Amino acid sequence: MQNCAQITPINQCLASAARQFPHQVSLVKPSKTQLKVLNSIKRGELVTPADIADRCNLSSSFASTLLRRLHERTYLTRKSETCVTGGIIYSYRMHE
Repeated sequence: MQNCAQITPINQCLASAARQFPHQVSLVKPSKTQLKVLNSIKRGELVTPADIADRCNLSSSFASTLLRRLHERTYLTRKSETCVTGGIIYSYRMHE
């Protein structure tokens, strides 16, 4: 899937903050795999870990972990549904 984001210069305030607190940059900067997952989700689309596992050639457990971490970092919103077998199914979508 093609990434259509334009490359723009980094805001000077952000660059300065990153230099002052380099150990915290990894808490907000997505990894290459997380970016691959984010780029595979269309705006407004609701996806499950199984969808992402298929699209990005990942195991379903790793896809679930990636989506959960992206939700924790507020890149995605999460919706939970109770499955008839007793489990919980999580669905994710991009923030609007």
